Amino acid sequence: MDDTTSRSVVERARAVIPGGAQTGLRAQAYDLGEVAFSESSGPTLETVDGEEFTDYHLAFGPIVLGHGHPAVDDAAKATIDDGVLYGAATTALEVEVAERVVDLLPSAEMVNFCNSGTEATYHAIRLARAYTGNDRVLKFEGCYHGWHDYVDISVYPPRERVGETHPESDGMLPEAVDHTEVLPFNDAEAVVEAFAEFDDIGAVICEPIPHSVDCLVPDEGFLETLRETTAENDVPLIFDEVITGFRHSARGMQHELGVTPDLTALAKAMGNGYPVAAVCGREDLMAQAGGDNTSGVVISGTYSGHPVGLAAASETLRVLSAEPVIEEITALGERYREGLDGLFSEHGIEGRVVGYGSVFSPQFGVTGEPQRYEDVLGLDEERFVAFARGMRERGHFFTPNPYKRQHLSWAHGEAELETYLAAADAVLGSLPVN
Repeated sequence: MDDTTSRSVVERARAVIPGGAQTGLRAQAYDLGEVAFSESSGPTLETVDGEEFTDYHLAFGPIVLGHGHPAVDDAAKATIDDGVLYGAATTALEVEVAERVVDLLPSAEMVNFCNSGTEATYHAIRLARAYTGNDRVLKFEGCYHGWHDYVDISVYPPRERVGETHPESDGMLPEAVDHTEVLPFNDAEAVVEAFAEFDDIGAVICEPIPHSVDCLVPDEGFLETLRETTAENDVPLIFDEVITGFRHSARGMQHELGVTPDLTALAKAMGNGYPVAAVCGREDLMAQAGGDNTSGVVISGTYSGHPVGLAAASETLRVLSAEPVIEEITALGERYREGLDGLFSEHGIEGRVVGYGSVFSPQFGVTGEPQRYEDVLGLDEERFVAFARGMRERGHFFTPNPYKRQHLSWAHGEAELETYLAAADAVLGSLPVN
């Protein structure tokens, strides 16, 4: 079989993989032409055709140190030599990484490892419901917490469904959807009103900075109200730090923002690309999962606590704690945002550049500071796709989805910044003026 071109690989993939990629979001990369990757290093990706791109997608954010970070990869390889999977009892590595998470995150008193952010949020919701004995989940519009039925709701609702409970997938259990209440982000009053209206709230889950729709920054007092209201009603507050944890701070956004949840979901940057995730939190909540599967909360998974992922996590967290990684990529992110914002003004482009830390995203056709999901609606999607196409033609890769973000890693530097802004200057200059 011919596997020497991206087109041939993608054609074969479409015959045996739905959509030709493992998720629909991954398949969106094909909107700008077939692409199949074969290698990665530092800030770059290489296709099977030998074409190189500077990577700003970074696998939706896990790659915080850069592709193929030597210390992380060496730790993973050394672990493989010792053994791949034991599946019983525990290992010293599990304890080591759990202790490190407890040391770093304010909310972490105990830790359970799993393999994905979706698993982590599912476990957190189950732990919260078991504690409260209530069924209703309260979440916020525009926040993505994984693909399971209880939370894959009102992430990207169409304008006519804003403010409603909108399932994002066919096949979801109606009873699960009915037990999920959706509120607008940054609306503290709506939180208080929801607790006054419903007496069966079992869990509240929130991204401290919602990055699933580019970037929403919490208003002063919003997360504090969320914390106070859940505490007053003895309902566990879950922070989904799958994206923010270990990318914006080695101690999580909960430390930076000064709001400590009861449970936290972690993944992505935790392992610099290796599959590892965790749910952590208050000891009394987490201890519910310590039984023998005849009572209490069941948290299970054959590959949970996999040595390879944990070895990568151990080394990633060590580097993030010992080196100025986050400070440097945060400063670099500000320069990307400032540079793009200046180019928007220079070329008369109606739009804005949003982001936080090492995350940034140009948004066309909308202005003002977005505070909730409604403020993201109305993006000029066609113009964003044209921008993404022009940038890819000039060697810069990110998904052509206007609601997704671009990321930086520690491997990105001055050279990447200069070439990105030069390319953006050329592409924006070629777009029709608003």
